[in-house]
Amino acid sequence: MFGAAAAVCAALYSAGAQSLESRIAARVLAVTTMKPDTVRPAPVKGLYEVVVKRRLFYVDEKVEHLIVGRIFDAATETDITAARIEELSRIDWKELPLQDAIKVVYGNGERKVAVFTDARCTYCQMLEKSLRETGNVTVYNFLYPILNSREVARNIVCAKDPAKALQDHMLNGTEPPAAKCDDSVLDRNLALGARYEISATPFIIFANGSRVTGALPSDQLNRGLNLK
Repeated sequence: MFGAAAAVCAALYSAGAQSLESRIAARVLAVTTMKPDTVRPAPVKGLYEVVVKRRLFYVDEKVEHLIVGRIFDAATETDITAARIEELSRIDWKELPLQDAIKVVYGNGERKVAVFTDARCTYCQMLEKSLRETGNVTVYNFLYPILNSREVARNIVCAKDPAKALQDHMLNGTEPPAAKCDDSVLDRNLALGARYEISATPFIIFANGSRVTGALPSDQLNRGLNLK
């Protein structure tokens, strides 16, 4: 009997909490015109965490105050907000359409990483060289032509061996010969990048979902590649 009563109370509490968070979401939308993706209690009593398109801020229960800033644990000086933002920024590896990427394997390829890369991006070329030096990695390259590079990107994806054409271009500066094919994969890559709000290359996604922008050197790549 007591077990059943406890279950009912727990269910009622859960429903109440959900109802409160739904009301807060509706109030945020009404006040700011931003539609929350999630609302949940914040680490500070009386505040609620609101996430809108991976952007995070805090509100009180009545949404009379909106707080944009960071919450630290006073005892450990840990940046709780930063940890939460990193968590929200992770990309689920299983969601990546790897069939649209050009796969390049260095060494035994036991580790894996995805890179949004532009064929005219100097930093992307630097990253490719660092990946080769790092070794033991399978690189899924999503050609992302945002630097007036649609033509060379098309020549790479339409090449007889796209992986070789990409490596020859990025590592040795060899221009791929003109080629034509259905290059709609480039449009899909651009749409995917827009979804992830990628505005610069190279953009790196490690297997654990963490993301970094820039040409990381080999030591930093190794740390990211070894993360679980």
